[in-house]
Amino acid sequence: MSLALAPPPAPLAETKARVRTSRSRRWPRLWTEQSLLLERQHERIEALLEQLIDGHGVSSEHCCRLVRSLGLHLRLEERWLDQAGCLCPGHRVAHRQAAALAATIPAGASERLGWLMDLQQWFQHHRFGADAVAYARASLSDQP
Repeated sequence: MSLALAPPPAPLAETKARVRTSRSRRWPRLWTEQSLLLERQHERIEALLEQLIDGHGVSSEHCCRLVRSLGLHLRLEERWLDQAGCLCPGHRVAHRQAAALAATIPAGASERLGWLMDLQQWFQHHRFGADAVAYARASLSDQP
């Protein structure tokens, strides 16, 4: 009968290096990469909104997921647009308005459907309006 030994643990320095590498891959530093991530988030949020509207806001749990995703996206977008020098005060105010709208999830299914449709309208208008302008400016400022 042979005993299989587990490989020795990786040295601490090697483990820390792997953690640093994985963290650096997680958050892009260039606007060109950041905008791709933000656009993927836009697409996921839009898809979630459509699913919830089609299912009439299935449950408040699903709506909470939407609100959380939207909030995270808005904060990340603000941070990166600010770093690029392309976040105007009006854009930030628009984000606050969306956060205020998203903050109160209606209890009733019919009220929830109206709320979801209002969020969808705001999101689409914002994405192809203020976001489009800010993203274009950030793309121009990212070029040498």
